[in-house]
Amino acid sequence: MSKPDERIKMIGQMALDAGLIEDPQWLGRLEEPVPLWVVLDMLLRWIDRMDPQNGPFD
Repeated sequence: MSKPDERIKMIGQMALDAGLIEDPQWLGRLEEPVPLWVVLDMLLRWIDRMDPQNGPFD
């Protein structure tokens, strides 16, 4: 397995562990193009995790 392939698999596993992707079958399809809405959904989930709107103000 080449370095880029290892990195791609590592990123996929990290996304699965973080809950950014919910279906483990995506790990076998990491090289396939995805619709823009999938990328946007993942980014919005990430933003919500990094900056929750319902947290304390202080």
